[in-house]
Amino acid sequence: MNMDSTKKWNGRVGLTLAALLLVGLGCGKHDSAPHKMVMPVKLTPALKMETPVIISAFGMTEDRESVDIIPQVSGQLVKTFIQDGAVVTNGQPLFLIDPRDYESRVQQAEGAVAADRANSELARLTLERTQPLLAKKLVSQEDFDTLKTKEAAVAAQLKADEAQLALARLNLERCTVTAPLAGVCSKRYVDDGNLVAAGQSRLTNIRSYDPLDIEFSISEEYLLMLRQVMATDPIKLDIIPRGDTNHYTGTLTFLDNAVDQQTGTIRLRGQLPNPKLKLWARQFIEVRIIAGMLHDAVMVPEGAVQFGKQGPYLFVAKPDSTADLRPVKTGVRYNDLLQIVAGVNGDENVVVLGQLMLFPGAPVMDVAKVPPAGAPGGHGAKK
Repeated sequence: MNMDSTKKWNGRVGLTLAALLLVGLGCGKHDSAPHKMVMPVKLTPALKMETPVIISAFGMTEDRESVDIIPQVSGQLVKTFIQDGAVVTNGQPLFLIDPRDYESRVQQAEGAVAADRANSELARLTLERTQPLLAKKLVSQEDFDTLKTKEAAVAAQLKADEAQLALARLNLERCTVTAPLAGVCSKRYVDDGNLVAAGQSRLTNIRSYDPLDIEFSISEEYLLMLRQVMATDPIKLDIIPRGDTNHYTGTLTFLDNAVDQQTGTIRLRGQLPNPKLKLWARQFIEVRIIAGMLHDAVMVPEGAVQFGKQGPYLFVAKPDSTADLRPVKTGVRYNDLLQIVAGVNGDENVVVLGQLMLFPGAPVMDVAKVPPAGAPGGHGAKK
């Protein structure tokens, strides 16, 4: 109920109360027995309905991956291929480090490998030619073993130089720094012309924004319910960023393995598709967890429930038009309605306006049934 509607109802209740008070005073002049003043209230029936279980929480968006781009080779940064804040794809070139020194190392390693292969082939042929001479005792066993060892040494040197060549080629490839994931870049931290050090210089940062992670916490009282639902069906999330009227749909993906003893909450994580990059990392959001459906839930307007020292309560108008105070146990909220788990049955009339003057056993009258002043049967009608 909005503020204007509340003022109208309060005004009507006040007029009706004054009229009933005058009637009570007038009756007191003629009747010797005291009469209890009838309290004007607004009533509405408690409804039984299908109600979604919605748990509200506040949280924050988080990037799935965040990678600092740091070169794996040292040298002069000669070219930058991206602008600050660029959206990049996996494998896209970002920076170029001067490759000339690494090209020379590749050529040097290629020469060493070529020489090793020639030496290896010569050692192999020499050993093959010497093999028949050993059988005829024309070559000593010692000389033959020397040739065999030399062939093995040359082959080992070839493998070592091939590894050096592979490393030189890899370092040459690393002169072109590429994106290891798709995402959004931060600003560039190094300008062209500066020297960068392998494993030290931070060139930029890339955050993956599709999908986004959603981090939030809820009370541990919902833990059992969520575990039961997650075991059978995916749990949907309705996400509303701060300052935004749009709703985004995600899915609950993670439930932490322990409850925080200091806060009594459990940490959760959801996943939100974000293909158009409408959401950013570390935005504050409102999260509504759609945790199932309640059947025949007893629902009343939230304004009907009051809170006292003994907990929540409300007033019910009994069939004899008297007020009955009911301590209640509340449940989920949905569209300005509050579930009553215990204390009220469906179709009972609950007081939603005028509770402040009530007490157990007080006579009550629904203001919707009171004729307005001046109307036939009203208190202000002419005789």
